[in-house]
Amino acid sequence: MVQFKTRDWLVDDDAIAPSLEKWQRAVDLMTELLGASAGFIVEYNDRLGYRAAVTSTNDANPYAGCDSTVTGLDTNIFCRQVIAQGGSFYEPDAREKPEWADNPELTEDGFCSYFGVPVTWSNGTIFGTICVFDCKPTQYSDTLQKLIETIRDLIEADLRLYEQFQIMRSISLSDPLTGLNNRAGFEMLAQQKIRIAKRYHHHIGLIFIDLDDMKHWNDDYGHAAGDAALKAVGAAITASIREVDICGRIGGDEFAILGYVRNRGDLTTIITRIRNVLQTTRISVPGSKKPIHETPKISAGASVFFEPVKESLEEMMDMADREMYRDKNRKK
Repeated sequence: MVQFKTRDWLVDDDAIAPSLEKWQRAVDLMTELLGASAGFIVEYNDRLGYRAAVTSTNDANPYAGCDSTVTGLDTNIFCRQVIAQGGSFYEPDAREKPEWADNPELTEDGFCSYFGVPVTWSNGTIFGTICVFDCKPTQYSDTLQKLIETIRDLIEADLRLYEQFQIMRSISLSDPLTGLNNRAGFEMLAQQKIRIAKRYHHHIGLIFIDLDDMKHWNDDYGHAAGDAALKAVGAAITASIREVDICGRIGGDEFAILGYVRNRGDLTTIITRIRNVLQTTRISVPGSKKPIHETPKISAGASVFFEPVKESLEEMMDMADREMYRDKNRKK
């Protein structure tokens, strides 16, 4: 279901990355077969507007290889008609038509022909469009229009798989106490992050965090207080990491964070944020053995792995774990 979408823009979610490569091939082939100037898969966000998820790579496309920018909801573009109608829309020749007088795709880019079909989630909500543009008038046959609709069906099948993946991840890969990924979930997402980092030459940063004196929390205040302290650490991590980072509770009182970084300073900043959040956290547990007048404290270790990344996830976690224990031992 749509509620399992984890980003404002699906294209920013690493979980869809394998599908994007397939979508790119499909859009390029569609554009070539129709002899069109450009082809796109456009994502729709009902709060933000429209953004190209995939653009054809042919020479005639002025947006080939460009970073995607967001087009506002009120901009008079062709895809807006697809979204409004919830169905296919074909404009063979927009020239000299007053309804398109302020369409930047016509007035600025020179696209006078457009054919697009909606792409939907499994519950019927609009994901976006798949569409072709041309700088000359067109007369697409019913067969060519059905071809684009068939490619749309393949994209929607990938969206169904994405939804199923999110459901499975939320059910089987989550820690029930903190709501973070459990160890299996963290490692699965981390492996995916590492593969993408190697492909695009990113540096990887890994943080290990341990709740200090877990035994003290359980023994002196009760196990409910220990659970509350763990939940507080999880909440502090969630509030402190970047949207593109992943995190998880990987053991009883141990947590991990992995993301792309520029240097060690990025990791230090995250750790500082977590500690600052915890300093203002107040834990109250009904039935506690005694009043709780302290906040959870953590030990943390961080390691950076510069590209080309050669270490395995296991080696990365071991190095960050050792750094965390050094921090813990310094406090003794």
